[in-house]
Amino acid sequence: MKPHVLFLSHHLPLGNEPGAFRPWMEARLLHRAGFRVTVITAGVQYLTGEDIRTGQGWCVEEWVDAIRILRTWGPTQHRRSLRRRIFHYLSFTLLAGLASLFHVKKVDYVFAATDPFFMLPMVYLVTLIKKASMILDERDLYPDDAIGLGIIKEGWVSRLIFEMMQYFRRRASGILVATPTIRNRLLSYGCPESKVFLLYNADVYLHEDIDQDYDRPLRVETGKQFLVGYAGGLGPSNDIPTLLRALEHLRYLDDLGVVIIGAGDRLKYYQEYCRDRVLKNVYFTGPLSRRRTRKLIKQLDVCLHVLPYKDEISLPSKIFDYQGLGKPMIFGGRGDTVDYLQVSGGGVVVPPEDDRALASAIRRLWEDKPLRLQMGASARHYFERQITLDKACEIIKKTINAQNI
Repeated sequence: MKPHVLFLSHHLPLGNEPGAFRPWMEARLLHRAGFRVTVITAGVQYLTGEDIRTGQGWCVEEWVDAIRILRTWGPTQHRRSLRRRIFHYLSFTLLAGLASLFHVKKVDYVFAATDPFFMLPMVYLVTLIKKASMILDERDLYPDDAIGLGIIKEGWVSRLIFEMMQYFRRRASGILVATPTIRNRLLSYGCPESKVFLLYNADVYLHEDIDQDYDRPLRVETGKQFLVGYAGGLGPSNDIPTLLRALEHLRYLDDLGVVIIGAGDRLKYYQEYCRDRVLKNVYFTGPLSRRRTRKLIKQLDVCLHVLPYKDEISLPSKIFDYQGLGKPMIFGGRGDTVDYLQVSGGGVVVPPEDDRALASAIRRLWEDKPLRLQMGASARHYFERQITLDKACEIIKKTINAQNI
């Protein structure tokens, strides 16, 4: 019988849902790599806050592509307040632990995301009870990310979180990481190189999951011929204010349309900002499924991403969607994304939090169509050589079997 992997992730957006693709891609990769997969996830969609369970009860089962999914009860509209969000995470942690014990039989591996980090004691307890190996997926780096975003300050709390994370890293048989910087940090913290593996936030099913038809012709809808866009979160981790200030410098470009795809805590604030500054060429779509988002990206001339100065760890999935779909991009920020664009040749880099430099880069690509096309072709060519299904499956296998290497 195939080895059984229990996959714990508080969110699992499928292709027809908005949100991060990585958990569902990993579940599919585990299945393709020869494992039986059971996923336990929250029954509330983490972006829309809606209950998406297909039945009644605190734990509801469904099957998708031969993968068993258990969705637990959770409070809806958890993004309305910090208190509701914490309750959402805590309730999932408790119910996921109970579902692991009462609805899942023997498992060989427990595969878990480190976000939220306070779920890890439950994950470790499940591995002990099940006598299974623990695999960690470090999509973010705690407490480093929280300190960089100003969520917590360096002190006894951050030291406590660090020591807790180190404890579970030592007990994990394999660790999957999302960026080169996270990998390098873990190695500097003493994690053995033999059990830390890099799997980019790049969807190896990108072209399989999207068709060629546009269900929303943006040039007709906006009346603009030169379209730039951003797809992703609208919270504090992304520097949308710098993007909006840059657009104020480009009012004179009558054919410029800016499409902002996504949702987050600051969506209403950004919409009000554009109304107050009379930025009539900015169009907010709200949250869309990945498939619809990618259909819109395919219509853009240039794609954008902006990060705060303090963030040098992030290499988000949108970068790979842009590049894999053959779109040149402008990045305002530091770190791994800069390195990736230098290697792929698929974009322009400007300093973080510099609205004038960002505006200048947009104007440059507006003026130079051959450069845009050349960057887009380079981006897609590099993606298709480096981001393959076979390579991703091999990384998954190595991470799962790290203790036997």
